[in-house]
This record gives sequence, structure tokens and C-alpha cells, in this order.
Amino acid sequence: MTKKSFTTWKWSGLILFALMYNFVYLGRFNVNNLMGHFAEELVITTEMQQELIAISVFISYAVGSFFNGYLADRLGAKKVIVCGGLMTILMNLLVSLAQNWILLLALWLINGYFQSMIWVGGISFLSQWWGEGERGKGIGIANFFSGMSHATAYLIPVLLLSFWPMLNWRMNFVLPMAILLVFVLLFAVFAKERPEAVGLQPYEVSGKRELRREKMLRQLQREKCTPWRIFFRQPKFWWWCAIAMLSSICRYGLLNWIPLYYETYRSSRLLSESFSNLTLPIGMAVGTLMITWVAGTKLLYNKGIIVTAMAAICASLVVIFPMVDHTQSVLVGIFCTGFVLYGINGILWLYAIDQGCRCFAGSAAGILNGFAYLGACMERILFPLALHLFQSYLSVFIVMEVLFICMVICGMVVSEKNTTIVPEVRD
Repeated sequence: MTKKSFTTWKWSGLILFALMYNFVYLGRFNVNNLMGHFAEELVITTEMQQELIAISVFISYAVGSFFNGYLADRLGAKKVIVCGGLMTILMNLLVSLAQNWILLLALWLINGYFQSMIWVGGISFLSQWWGEGERGKGIGIANFFSGMSHATAYLIPVLLLSFWPMLNWRMNFVLPMAILLVFVLLFAVFAKERPEAVGLQPYEVSGKRELRREKMLRQLQREKCTPWRIFFRQPKFWWWCAIAMLSSICRYGLLNWIPLYYETYRSSRLLSESFSNLTLPIGMAVGTLMITWVAGTKLLYNKGIIVTAMAAICASLVVIFPMVDHTQSVLVGIFCTGFVLYGINGILWLYAIDQGCRCFAGSAAGILNGFAYLGACMERILFPLALHLFQSYLSVFIVMEVLFICMVICGMVVSEKNTTIVPEVRD
């Protein structure tokens, strides 16, 4: 009966968090998606102003992640998640009232900081319920909804404008937040932060490696020490930070530049806006679900080998894009690239829990997420710079190919020499 209750609470907490996070991007990508609708009204006349607003949420998200992961471990993951969700809603409502671009920029910077609380808080939250050998399942499902949130953030504003074409852009910052509010409240009311909150015993750690590490981290926790020094003293952790940054550069590069390449370089509408905005996110979602599930249940101690394999596949796929001009082939290529690339993203959070255990999983995830969104910022600079220097969209794919090769190298460095495949742990 106790085991059944534990399983019920574990799954309900996962689903509540995953559904809530699926709508979080409605309060993050809406500025980018609606820029054309409000740029003239708010006198955003230069490309630099637009770019600064678009990148601001990533800058504050990266900075906030470093601190908010530890905050979740210290104050409680659920409090941090709910705070991040409610403040995201508030910042979007305030943006709908903005009368000039400087105020919008300030609000969007603040929004990025509070948004950074949600995912790292979620990793801290899930670490309390999902033990070694099965957490690949939990993290995979959560990251599946993270991937789908890209599609959600595109579809809902488009549907609102389709049904109500006279709808003011300001309402597109308000109405989606009503959806997010519902799921934030559901999570706040029904999710339980840890088993002890419902009178259950925490799960028992079975692996000797994790048991030793958690014992050491518990001591640091009792002494109120910060874990950053422990993480950064490990050379391999830096390599994982590089993987997080590289995968994020490529992820946002694919989202932004592949459709633009076919529209501009090929001077054709090979990809419709809907297909280009949906195919990659769906591929990302399915890929991270399957790859993270396998990594967290079959390859407990050698997740680097999956990073190496997935990055190598991405490198092979990116080479093909400039040579293909058939719509179905391009869409299949985009789906497959998203599939393998976002699988790497899911493995990052398994590694974060491996490093932080139940004590500092949020802190480890915060560092990795900080580097990931540093990569998102770099993407907005790196590819335009390559395009400016070489005056060819092919340079975007060449740069991306180099990044994937670097990721292959990082994956090889963090891989273990001996790979152990273990059977899946079942409830």
C-alpha cells in the first residue's frame, strides 16, 4: 500500500509539473512571435532594439539559473517553481501595459530571471521522487513536454489571432497567461514536494556510487555549504557545461536558421511557417523522451556515450540540408535532427541529479542551464556574425557542423571506458 501511494504521488507530481511547464514558454517566446505586431506602436524602430529585447530574456535566464537552482535546494523546489510561474504571469501582464520599448526591455529581463526558477526547481523537485534506474523515465517525460512547449508557444498565439484577427497584441500577453495560471495553481495545490510531506519514506538509494555521493553532499547541506565549489572542482563537470552550451547554440540555431535558409538562400517557400515551427519541436519532444528514458534506465554510468553518438548523427544530418530541396526530405531531416539533438538536452538533467543527488540536484541543473542559455545568447550573435563575414548562408551550416564535432569530442571525454548496460527498474 505504501509503495502504491508513493507511485501515485510520484506520477501525479511529474504530470502536474510537466503540464505546467508545457505552457511556460507562452510567457517566453511571445515577444519574439509578436514583435511585428507591437514594434511600431512601442517605437521599436531599429533591428538592434528588437534583437536586444529578444535576447534579454535569455541573458537574465542564464544568470538567474546559476542562483535559482541553489535557491530551490535550500528553500524548497515547490516554492521556487510556483513563485517563478506566478511572477512570469505578472511580468507578462505588465508587458501588456507597456508604453515604450525601454520598459518592455526591463520587464522582459525580470521575466527571464523568474522563468529560470521553474525548470531548475523542477529538477530539484523530481530528484526527490525518481530514484536511480528509473529517473530516465521521469526526466524524459518532463523534457518531452519541454520540447512540445515550443510548439505550444507557437500554436496558441496563432490560433488566437486566427479566431480573433482584430485581437490587440496586448491581449496575446494576457489570455495565454490564464492557461498558465490554471496549471500553476494545480501544481501548487496538488503536487507534494517530497515523500515526507505525505507521510511516506523517501526512496532508498541502491547504487553504491550515488549512496557515497549523497552522504558527502548531506554533510555539506548540514553545514550550509554551497555546492558550486564541489561541482567546479570536477574537470568532467566543465565538459558537461560545454555540452550544455553547444547543444543550446545548435538547438536555437536550427529553430531560427533552417527555415530562414530555405526562404532566403533558395528564394522559395519550401517550408511553410507552420511546418517549420512544428516539425523540429515535435522531433525534439519525441527524441528526448526516448533517448533520456534509455540513458536513465540502461546506461546509468555512461551517458557520455549517448552524447557522442547523438552529436555524431546531428553532424551527419546537418551536412545534408544544403543539398536537399525536396520538402518532405527536409521535414524528415528537421524531425530527425531535433530528435537526436534534444535527446542530449534530456541527458543533461540526468547528469545533474547524478551530481547533486537529492541534496543539490537543482544547483547542478542551475549551472548546466546557465551555460545552456549562455549558448542561446551566443546563437543570436554567432550565426549572424558568420553570415556577415562570409556573405553566405552555407556558413551557418559550416559553423553548426564545427559545433557538433566539438560536442562529439566533449562526449568522448566524459564517456566511461567500460559501459555497463543494466535492466530497467520497474515500479
